This record gives sequence, structure tokens and C-alpha cells, in this order.
Amino acid sequence: MKCTTALLIYNEEGNIGPLTERILEIYNEYGIEGEVLLVDDGSTDRSPEICDHLAGKHKSVRVVHHGVNMNRSFAIQTAFREARGDVVIIMDGDYQYEPAEIPLFLQKIDEGYDVVTGYRKSRSDPFMRKLISKVYNWLIIRCIFGLDIRDQNSGFKAFRREKALSMNFDPRGYIGLHRFILPLAAIRGLSIAEIPVSHYDRPSGKSYIKTYTVPFITLRDFFRFLKQYGRRGKK
Repeated sequence: MKCTTALLIYNEEGNIGPLTERILEIYNEYGIEGEVLLVDDGSTDRSPEICDHLAGKHKSVRVVHHGVNMNRSFAIQTAFREARGDVVIIMDGDYQYEPAEIPLFLQKIDEGYDVVTGYRKSRSDPFMRKLISKVYNWLIIRCIFGLDIRDQNSGFKAFRREKALSMNFDPRGYIGLHRFILPLAAIRGLSIAEIPVSHYDRPSGKSYIKTYTVPFITLRDFFRFLKQYGRRGKK
């Protein structure tokens, strides 16, 4: 079973190199046949240059550049399409997640799950972001969609690639379809497991997420998602 770890990158020049090297170390340590796919979503710092350097240095590292910033959802779509592994692991490029936990995701996939999502058991984020996330997960993910998921928006997930492609994850018309990726997976009939993961402070850089706009963006996408798929969707 070959693994692709796709790093979603937007202006992460201080994190890409150390994170990529660490993932390769974990592959080697655990005997994982894998690649690292660097998805540069229109970065305006030195991230594109660093990605190209890493791809030139390591045969198991590839890079895809978006000419402009398209948003996280399109980066995920690119990862699904461009990955060569049987399993696609999605990881934020900010190095807030622990690469040493990659084998735990692969183990769950090997048990038969289609999707494995990490929940941040001790989340290192500002209070308001954690509060918004808690309300979102309780109200929308658990109450409305009926999913027993604690952390839909964790940036650490694994998918069987053929199942990910079968989801038809199409971000067009949404501001952030990634916020509904697990409901969509459930609607498509994919089995989902959730495991605890570590979460750290950023070693470098800053988040681009604006807490005060997220609830409004999410509600807009939520109503569009309900219209398109319903709560249990049959499309």
C-alpha cells in the first residue's frame, strides 16, 4: 500500500523544509512506501522556490503549483487528483501536526476504513477559534448531519484514493467545501474513523484564517450544501 502525504501550502516558507524532511524520515523509519506531494496554493513568499528545491533534492517529493491562491478546498482536490499513492494523507503545511502519527492513519485504513480523520485532543489555537469549532462540530456535524465526529476541520486526514475520487469533491460554487468534507464522505457511503492526534503551536509564520468571517462563510456554504445534498444526500 503506497502512501501520498499531501502538504497543503500557502506562504509556509519556514515550515515546508523541516516538515517534508520529517515525513521522509518517518517513511524510512517505518518502512512506508510513500511520496510527499507539495501542493503550493499560489504562495507569494519563498514557498514555491523551496518546494521546487525539495522536489529536486528528493525523488519521492513532487510539487504542484497553483498559479494563484485558489483556497484550501481546491488544494485538496488537486491532492486527490495528483496523488500516486493508494492512500492520500492530507496535512496542513504549517507543521502543527505530528508526522510520526502517519502510521496510525495507515493502520486504520488497513483495518478497512475509507477515511480516517484526526481530532486535536489538545488543540493549540486561540480560544475563539476553538469555541467556534466546538459549536460547529456539535451543532452542524453531530446534530444536523448525525456524524459521531469531534473535529471535522482537523487538517490531518487520510483517504483511500479511489474512494476520495469517487466522492466528486468539487469546490466550485463554495467558499470552503473542505468544511463539509466528512459529511460529503458519509453521504457518498464512505466509512469514517476518528483518532486522536497531537497539535502544536506554529513553528513559523501565521495563520491566514480570519476568525470573525468564518461563521458567515460557513453558514453560506452550509445552506448551499444542504440544497445540493440534503442531510443524508442521495445525489
